[in-house]
Amino acid sequence: MISIEKLMLEEHKRLNKFLDNLEKDLEDYEKTKVNFSKFKWNLEKHFFTEEKVIFNMFMQISDQETSDTFHLLSDHVKIMQLIKQIEKELSEKIKPKIHILKEMLIAHKYFEVDDFYPKLDQRLTSDQKKEISQRIKEIILG
Repeated sequence: MISIEKLMLEEHKRLNKFLDNLEKDLEDYEKTKVNFSKFKWNLEKHFFTEEKVIFNMFMQISDQETSDTFHLLSDHVKIMQLIKQIEKELSEKIKPKIHILKEMLIAHKYFEVDDFYPKLDQRLTSDQKKEISQRIKEIILG
């Protein structure tokens, strides 16, 4: 049986690899710029997947917007604001404070994994999970 929680845990692991690469080479400005660009692109795909596939399906089954989706969307906005700040720092050749980004991403992930995705898995039908799974793979893997 398909589990949205397991799919997204794998996606978080994939994102963490990009973040780890970014953290490794912070002393090398050119590598940092390249690694940041890769991380940002994959984070944007991740957020797109959540917002356009998962949240939309959640709204369909709940018939209302919920505090969970507002919470997660608010996290996305705050994280992307920090991404813009890091981009600005990089353009000024300032070593970015990745630890703040990492802390925000960890808190976001735990809310998803401990609360949101388990609820979603309980409420979705097998067909809905299959549809989400296919769309996630299209977006993330191309």
